[in-house]
Amino acid sequence: MEKFSLTSLSASSVHQTRRFRRYRPDRVLVLLFLFAAICIFLRSNASPPTTHIPSNPEPLIPAQVWQLYTTVGPRIANTTHQNALKATRIAANLAATWFPVDGNWSYRFIGTEFGTQFVKEHFRGQPDIVDVYNSLRVPVMASDFLRYLLLAGDGGVYADSDVEMIKPLQDWVPVPYRDVTRAMIGVEKDHPANDEPDGWSFRFVQHTLITAKAHPIMINMVRNITDKMLQLSHEKDTPLSQLELHDRDVVRITGPRGFKDVVFEHLSGEVGENIGWRNFTQMKEPKLFGDTLIVPINFFAAGQQHSGSDGTSPDKRVQHYWSGTWRHWDESM
Repeated sequence: MEKFSLTSLSASSVHQTRRFRRYRPDRVLVLLFLFAAICIFLRSNASPPTTHIPSNPEPLIPAQVWQLYTTVGPRIANTTHQNALKATRIAANLAATWFPVDGNWSYRFIGTEFGTQFVKEHFRGQPDIVDVYNSLRVPVMASDFLRYLLLAGDGGVYADSDVEMIKPLQDWVPVPYRDVTRAMIGVEKDHPANDEPDGWSFRFVQHTLITAKAHPIMINMVRNITDKMLQLSHEKDTPLSQLELHDRDVVRITGPRGFKDVVFEHLSGEVGENIGWRNFTQMKEPKLFGDTLIVPINFFAAGQQHSGSDGTSPDKRVQHYWSGTWRHWDESM
């Protein structure tokens, strides 16, 4: 078999090889040029990349309004049928002010039966919470506890049934804070008082609350109420449903003092320093702490005869009429 070697190449073969080597670079350049041209053409005619944006992005605060007519008993001794009927009429009239809301908002006016079912469904994994709620026999405490449970479980806007909506819900959170606010809480009292610690009376609004679902303030409030009630039952060696509760218990457990403590604790954790009433006294502009917006007194407590409250302020979101509808009950709801 003949071995292959360079010497065996014919003259024509060598000539062809040299010609190939001479033209190969040009051909490569042509191919590269054509390839680049095709890529440029395809890129210029391709559709730009798109980012999927939901047509209805989920809001930070759910678009739902909660109002309730507490139906726990027994009736307190000084509640007459006439007073209860008056409270019912007030609630019915003011409820109408919440209907012309943006079409994306839902509205619920609920009573004890719905509340009991809601708590059972949303907190079935925490039976101590359910037990404490079902055991409460003081109307104001049941009303307080249920509003926190509703917002912890589902979020949205809560308003007492004696609260009138003044400004449309979609305008409540000031524009600069709308992309970050998951809780909005207003100042209610801010004035000197000899019978208060530091000689100053300060509290946050409870009759109107706005939070996202499972916001830490609502979660912590629910847990604090539960723990304090269980502790009280243990200390008095008395079943929850038989506890004799006083005004001071209401104030410190479900009421303004208990709520204020939880809010201050949350805000302090957000900024890493101790936050108290001095951070908000005489405030004129909203203050943001993480995702929690604290707003001046005129947002939710305008028209009071103290604390520099101004009933004509353009900041006014609601009008609270202080009719105490939580004091009455109605088994039919």
